[in-house]
Amino acid sequence: MHSKKIDYMSEFDIWLDTDMGKVLLAVESQKIEQLLPGRYFKNVVQFGMPAYSIMDNVTAKSRSTVDFSTRRGANVSVVSDFKSLPFGAHSVDLAILPHSLDYVENPHNFLRELTQIMVPDGTVLLTGFQPFSLWGISKVMHVLRPKSPWAGRFLTTGRVQDWLSLMGYRIQAGGMTMYRPPIARGEVFRKLEFLESAGDRWWPMLGAVYVIVARLETIGVVPVSRMPIRRAFTPSMVQVRRLSASQRSKSDVERK
Repeated sequence: MHSKKIDYMSEFDIWLDTDMGKVLLAVESQKIEQLLPGRYFKNVVQFGMPAYSIMDNVTAKSRSTVDFSTRRGANVSVVSDFKSLPFGAHSVDLAILPHSLDYVENPHNFLRELTQIMVPDGTVLLTGFQPFSLWGISKVMHVLRPKSPWAGRFLTTGRVQDWLSLMGYRIQAGGMTMYRPPIARGEVFRKLEFLESAGDRWWPMLGAVYVIVARLETIGVVPVSRMPIRRAFTPSMVQVRRLSASQRSKSDVERK
């Protein structure tokens, strides 16, 4: 008898409706707004979390949401298997991956498939849980009962950066968020909001969630077999980089 395969991605979407999940979404959205380039994108695609649009504040001609789970959200544009994305080559300007690497079956292969559909100099924004945090400790405590969010992969930022580097991306910006412990009681969890500003200042490497913005480089790409080893992107190295309006305008002119 074969056991039923659990759809942890759908479970995570359901968990986001809890008090903890709603706070997580709010905190992540604030960090994403700080780091996401404030420029125009022709085609934006969000991969995962279909019930929660992260594209609302993005200036774009086209927005699409891909659903990998069995729970269909109201904002779904495309239902797909993550192993074969239904987009043409070089067709996506901005790809948003909210905890996608935490729950897809093979995150490395998914990133490889994603790279095939990105336009030259396309931007990828990723969020995910990381193990060096109070949430990472809680995941270990839940190892025998892996329900969401503890069923997520909790990849290190070093590994995520290694994958991105091997596929030709350069990190543009990064940061951590969610420093409060995972307490199920909503009222107590919300009262610990002060830990977010304290964590950014005093222990930025211990945030439960990473946000990484990377750009696909297309000039002078070195073949993977000869690519030099790059220093790992560890939590303590995360830096926030946000361009001013004048810098963004100058950057857009140079790209043209």
